Amino acid sequence: MRIIAYQTSTQDSKVLLQESTGEYILSNEIEGLFGFLLEPYDSAIRVCWDLDATVSAFLKLLGVSICRNIRETKRCHKKGDRSCPLHPVEVFYIPDKVFSVSRFGLRANLYGLEQYFPELNEPDVKEVQLLGMELLAELKKMGLNPTKFTSPVAIYEECVLKNLDLPLAKDMPVEACEFAWRCSGKLWIESHQIGFWG
Repeated sequence: MRIIAYQTSTQDSKVLLQESTGEYILSNEIEGLFGFLLEPYDSAIRVCWDLDATVSAFLKLLGVSICRNIRETKRCHKKGDRSCPLHPVEVFYIPDKVFSVSRFGLRANLYGLEQYFPELNEPDVKEVQLLGMELLAELKKMGLNPTKFTSPVAIYEECVLKNLDLPLAKDMPVEACEFAWRCSGKLWIESHQIGFWG
């Protein structure tokens, strides 16, 4: 798996988006910046240091109404919504976790590495790539091969929990539910149904 790091900065009214490969783009057009981010790197994990700081440059270019929509719904628009000014680009953003851009079947997810190395100061873009490679190597030593760095819990869920056949509440026999209910105390603080005291 390849790791590619990104870093943004603002110069005048333009955004400088740098890649750890040495490539960069300086533009105030969001379409060009997203196109650069969407360059196809097969099976690459895209990382930055501080996700929110990196994405803030994009959000400034998107404008207040789109940012408000992203804050409320986590998305710029739903697929097929032609009323979005970015159509056909879809933006998905969960602060501190993931920033995703997709267009024409291509998707670029950007993850922040600061959560994995909280003791470090902000490194340059090449060092961020090396930290991403170090994180991936350590995870592989544990037998984990993630495709995303959203969070440690998301890595565990993707690499371990999804491969387990764990029973759900619906798998419990009706008799077991009845016995569990009979064993429960009848305290006034137990609520078995919203709005009803048992």
